[in-house]
Amino acid sequence: MAKRIAKKSAAVAAPKTQPTGFVSFADRALSWGVGLLCLFVSVSFYTGTYDTAFVKITLLQTGGLALSALWLGLLFAQKRWPVTRQNIGWLLPFLAYFGWNFFVYAFSPYKMAGAEEFFRYVLYFMLTMLVLDRFTVSSVRGVTKCLVLSAWISGVYGLLQVADHWLPGVDVMPWRGFFGARIFSTHANPNFFADFLVFSSFIVLAEFLRTRQKRLLVLLGIAVVDLFFTESKGAWLGFAASGAFFAALFVHFAPVARRLKKHMGKVYIAAGILLVGAVVLAGVYAGKRFQSVSFRAHTWTAAFAMVQDSPVMGTGVGSFKTIYPAYRKPQIFYIEKMHNNETQHPENEYLEQWATAGTVGLAVFLWMIVFVLYSAWRGLQVRRADLPAGEKPDPRLWWTLGYAAAFFGILVHNFFDVSMRFVSTGLFFAVFSALLVRMNQPDELQPCLTEPAPGRLWGVRGVQGLLCAGVAALVGYYVYMFGQTAGNFGVKNFGEGVLKAVAWGSFCGLTLLGAWVYLRAAFLARCLRVGLVLLLSLWPLQWVYGLFLADHYYGLAAEFSRRGMFDGALEYYQKAITANALEPSLRQYRAYVLRQTADLTRTYSPVKGDRPGQTATDYERVLRDLDRVRRHSPNHSLLYQAYGEFYYTFAVRYTQMSTAASLPYLRQEYEKKAVENMELAKQNFRRSLLTDPVNEATYAYLASIALMERNPAQAQEWIDAYRRGPEGVSEPEFLQTHRHNARMEQLEQRLRLPPFNYSPSGR
Repeated sequence: MAKRIAKKSAAVAAPKTQPTGFVSFADRALSWGVGLLCLFVSVSFYTGTYDTAFVKITLLQTGGLALSALWLGLLFAQKRWPVTRQNIGWLLPFLAYFGWNFFVYAFSPYKMAGAEEFFRYVLYFMLTMLVLDRFTVSSVRGVTKCLVLSAWISGVYGLLQVADHWLPGVDVMPWRGFFGARIFSTHANPNFFADFLVFSSFIVLAEFLRTRQKRLLVLLGIAVVDLFFTESKGAWLGFAASGAFFAALFVHFAPVARRLKKHMGKVYIAAGILLVGAVVLAGVYAGKRFQSVSFRAHTWTAAFAMVQDSPVMGTGVGSFKTIYPAYRKPQIFYIEKMHNNETQHPENEYLEQWATAGTVGLAVFLWMIVFVLYSAWRGLQVRRADLPAGEKPDPRLWWTLGYAAAFFGILVHNFFDVSMRFVSTGLFFAVFSALLVRMNQPDELQPCLTEPAPGRLWGVRGVQGLLCAGVAALVGYYVYMFGQTAGNFGVKNFGEGVLKAVAWGSFCGLTLLGAWVYLRAAFLARCLRVGLVLLLSLWPLQWVYGLFLADHYYGLAAEFSRRGMFDGALEYYQKAITANALEPSLRQYRAYVLRQTADLTRTYSPVKGDRPGQTATDYERVLRDLDRVRRHSPNHSLLYQAYGEFYYTFAVRYTQMSTAASLPYLRQEYEKKAVENMELAKQNFRRSLLTDPVNEATYAYLASIALMERNPAQAQEWIDAYRRGPEGVSEPEFLQTHRHNARMEQLEQRLRLPPFNYSPSGR
C-alpha cells in the first residue's frame, strides 16, 4: 500500500520536475528553420510586387525574426547569456564586426535611408549567434540537406531556361527571357544565380565524397552548364578559385590523402587548368559586355574617393547609396542609359566595407574572414590527425571541406560583384561563417540542455491564450493581405497559373508551419518568459510584412501614374508610404504626381499625405515631400531636377493666372510668385547638374527659361554646354550623344527664328 502511494505521489510530482522537451523541440526547430530559410530564399520568386525579388527579403525578415524570437525565448527561459568565458575567443571576431557596424550606424547622418540594410545586419548577427550557440552535427546535416535540395531546384530550372534557347516555350514562367540569353533561374539576376552555383557546387561535391551518391555528380554537371549560361565573369573566377582551394584542402586533409600523394602533381595541374580556363572565359564575357567592366572601373574610382573623405569610421551601414551619387562619375549615366537609377553598391564588397565601415571596419571584417578560414583549417587538421586507419571520417571533415570552399568562393566572387549585399548571398555568408566556426570547436562544447522551470499556471495560461489569439490574427492578416497582392496578379497562361499555385502553396505552408512552431514552443515550455518573447515578436512580424505590401502598392501606384490616373496613384502611394515610412523615394514619386494635379486650393486630403485636421495646397504638399527626401537622401540624381521642374511648373501656372486675373493686385501677386518660382527653378536646375551633368532635360529647361526671359545668348550657352559634354568625359561614343541631339537642335532653331533671330558671332 505504501509503495502504491509513493508511486502515485511521484506520478503527480513528475510534471514539475521532469524535462518538458521544450529545449529539444526548440533546437530542432532552430536547425531546420535555418535550413528551410536558406532553401526558400534560394528558390522563391514572385511577380506580384514591383520588385520581383522582394519576396526573398521578406522571407529573411519574417524567418529571421521568428527564429531570433525562438532563440531569445530559449535563452531567457534558461536564464543564460550566450557569451561565456569558454566561447568568447571564437565569438569575439563576430561580436567585434557587428559591434563596430552598429557603432558607425549610430553616428551615420542618414539613418533612415540605411535602416533597412542595418536591420538586415541585425538579422544576420542574430542568425550567426544562433548557429554558434545551438548548432550540433545533426543541425549541420539538416542545413546541408536543405542546401542540396535548393541546388536541385535552382539547377534543374536553370537547365530548363537553357533548353528554352533551342526549344522556345519550354520555360513557361512569366519572366521568361528577361535577361536575354543569360539565365537566372529562381534568383534576381544572372550574377546572383552564378554566385549561388559557385558556393552550392562545392557543398554538393563534399556531399558526394561523403555519401558516394552518383546523382550528386549529375547535379554538379547541371551546375557547370548553368554557370556557363549565366555568362558571369566574376563567378567563373570565383568557381576556379574555389576549385583550387577545395583541391588544396582535399589533398592535404581528406581521408584518402595518403593514397593521393603520388597524384598531387596531377591535382595541382588540374586546378591550374581550371584557373586558366576561368580567366579565359571571364575575358571572353568581358569582351562581349565591356561596358560592365567600364562600369566597375568608374564606380570603384568614385567609391575610393568616398573612402578618402571618411577613412576611419566610414559613412555608416546602408549609407553607400545615399553618399555615392555625390562622387559618381558622369560616365555611369551613359553606361546605364538612364537618370533615375541609383547605384546601390559598388560591385566590390571589400570596397563597400571600406567606404561604409571605414578602415577599422574593413580590418575587423578581414579579421573575421581570416578567423573563419583558420577555424576550418584547424578543424581539418584535428579531424585528420584523430582519424584511425580504416575508419570512416567524422562527417564534419567533409562538411568543413565543402563549406570552406563555398565560403571562399563567395569571398572571391564578391571582389567583382554585389551579391553579398543581397539576401540571396548575404544570408549564406552569415550562416556559412558561423557553421565553419561552430563545427570545428572542441566536442565538449555542447548546447545547454537545461529545461526551464515551469512558471505560475495562471500567468502561463494567460500568455498562451494571448499568443494563440495573436498568432491567429497575424496568420489571418498575412493570408488576407497576400490574397490582396495575389489578386492583382492575373492568370493569363499556364505558367502564371503554376506560379500562382506554387506561391499560394508555399506561402500557406510556411505561415502555418511558423504558427505551429510558435504555439508548440509556448505550450511545451510552460514558462512565462518564452510566451512573452514570442508574443512581443508578433508586432515586428506584422511590420516587416508591411514592407512587402509597400512594394506591391508602389507597383500599383506607378502603373496608375503611367496611365494618367492620378487619384489611384495618390491612393496607393499613400498606402505604400504608410506601410514603409523608411523609403524616402516613395515621397519623391508622389511629388511627381502632385506636380501634375497642381491643385492650389487649400483642402484636407489623407491620400495626399495630410494629417488629421491639416489642410494644404498641392504646392505645399510637393515641397513637404521633396524636403523630406532631401533630409534623408540629399544626393539623389533627380532630386534637384524634381525641385526645378516643380518650381518651373508653378512659375508657368502663376504666369497664366496673372494673365487671366482681372484685379490688378492679384495680377501683381501672381507675377511676383511667377518670378520667384522661376528663379528657384533656375537655382535647382543648376544644382542638379552637380550630381547629373548628363541629363539633357536639365539643359533644355535652362535654355527654355532663358528664352522666356528674352535672353537668347544665355540659351545658346546652355545648348553649347550640353554639346560640349560634361567635364572629365572624353570617350567619343559618349560625347557623340551630345553632338547630335534632336531636342537641342529644335531649341537652336527657335533661336534662329523670330522673335529672337539670334545668331552667335563667328557662326
